[in-house]
Amino acid sequence: MRATRASSIGGWITSDEAVDAVFPALLVQAVLHLVAPLAVAISSGAPVGVGDILGAWNQWDAPHYLTIAASGYSATANPEYIVFFPLYPALIRLGSVLADPLFVASVISVVCTVVAAVGLYRLARLDAPRAVARAAVVLMLVFPTAFAFAAPYTESLFVAAVVWSFLAARRGDWRGAGLLAMVASLARLQGVFLLPALVVEYLLARRGIDRRGIDRRGLWLLLPLVGPIAYLLINQAVFEDPLRFLAMQREFWFHENAMPWEVIGDLVGDVATRSGEVDWATTYLVPLLGFGLLGVTAVWTIASRRSRPSYAVYAIVTLVSLSTLTWPISVARYALGVFPVFLMLGALGRHPAIAVVFGAASAALLLALTVVFAVGGWAG
Repeated sequence: MRATRASSIGGWITSDEAVDAVFPALLVQAVLHLVAPLAVAISSGAPVGVGDILGAWNQWDAPHYLTIAASGYSATANPEYIVFFPLYPALIRLGSVLADPLFVASVISVVCTVVAAVGLYRLARLDAPRAVARAAVVLMLVFPTAFAFAAPYTESLFVAAVVWSFLAARRGDWRGAGLLAMVASLARLQGVFLLPALVVEYLLARRGIDRRGIDRRGLWLLLPLVGPIAYLLINQAVFEDPLRFLAMQREFWFHENAMPWEVIGDLVGDVATRSGEVDWATTYLVPLLGFGLLGVTAVWTIASRRSRPSYAVYAIVTLVSLSTLTWPISVARYALGVFPVFLMLGALGRHPAIAVVFGAASAALLLALTVVFAVGGWAG
């Protein structure tokens, strides 16, 4: 385990973390919140108003979360919104007592982005030098689909809960790990994948300890089950059917389960045959590249000495799960939640020139996808 000698700021973060994680997170968020409304203004030919700064982000899933926050789930009005997990809209509703819901949603996303950046930095520093941790954070922040960190989406909340859950587990804080994993599972279905990963981390931590009976601290790691259980109960309360979301996924969102080779095979075919379509790159090519990146990451988590078995479990289970869903157009965005991707890419920090070139290319793609998203196109 590596320790940093940087001075503490306010007793919470170190000066290194402020420079390497907090500052780049706020900088990237500021740039994206400038680019999005400018893109809308240029596209529409209208001047940028104060409302446009946040309104540019109210696209695709964002209005759904705001509707749930305002009205809850309903069996008659927008029943298809049941596919969205409850924590993010619940937080928006709570904050709406004090401010506009869209503003609250944006604040949650920005704050959680900063929290996620600090958590990833600390997690990386447990096994790698500062340059690698810094690169991991920056490459997460400028990842091509990281516009989702600025949008009223669950990505930043989910990533923050995931990385801090693993960080707590690495420190032997099983209660904290379980509680944070529960937060992740209330935000997104993939949060339940933390359970097997954290159990592996727990078993490795106990290896060699001569104890009899059950260590009750390990029971905290069952808390990721709270998310899916609560979600099923919501389905039951609203539709009198705990599995109603499955029908909604099929009917409205075109998601069904299939074998991974069928899903990826169809995606490869779409990339090859639909190149003339307007959204070909973001609808077919980007998801395929997302699967490729997740596949490489899964291999890295198994083979690298800087990885851990728990990281491998989390990456592999997530990859398999995503590859069983038909119409996987959001895979590249969901990759943000697979933090080993950025621990792997952080190794570029050992080669500054390569890291700068890679980061610049990624940032350019991020800006391009941010523009696409802001003007209403599909970006991932």
